[in-house]
Amino acid sequence: MLKLLRNLRRQEWAMAAVCAVLILGQIYFDLALPDYMSSLTVLIKTPGSTLSDILHTGLEMLGCTLASAVLCVICGYLTAKVAAGFSFSIREAVFHKIADFGQQEMMTFSVPSLINRTTNDITQVQMLTAMGLQILIKSPVMAVWAIIKIVGKSWTLSAITAGFVAALLVMMAVIIGVVVPRFRRVQSSPTISTWWPGRT
Repeated sequence: MLKLLRNLRRQEWAMAAVCAVLILGQIYFDLALPDYMSSLTVLIKTPGSTLSDILHTGLEMLGCTLASAVLCVICGYLTAKVAAGFSFSIREAVFHKIADFGQQEMMTFSVPSLINRTTNDITQVQMLTAMGLQILIKSPVMAVWAIIKIVGKSWTLSAITAGFVAALLVMMAVIIGVVVPRFRRVQSSPTISTWWPGRT
């Protein structure tokens, strides 16, 4: 997969960078909501609080929600553009590679296999790119940022959160340890590794 990233064009790298910045902004607004909720709860329970104060805090919460939603939509559009352009470049490289095959090479691969490599496999790469640009950036940054915010508020809550994070990391390590070797065995087939673009 890392070798395939060489097929990304400059404009797609630029859109991916913009998307990363938008994701950071989205995380900021998402993590600001609990603070506003806490302030709103305090205002409601505090005697003498005016309705205007409560409405002001509620409007700020609504603004954060709308800002996060707008950033999410823009980021989704950019990730779709990056994934589509990436898959287009790979599919073009695969097409030219197959077009250069001689008769002996064509006899090595079955037609269903070639069709599968040029359609389903590249579609999977496209989906992985679109999802990975958001999940692989947003999840770890949000986890670290949330833990940092929690540490300053309650050590008990921090310990519980750290325990859940550690459990998730262990589960991910186990899943990756089980899946990756099997995936590599499938991808190590000579009918795949000899012509897939980016492989040597």
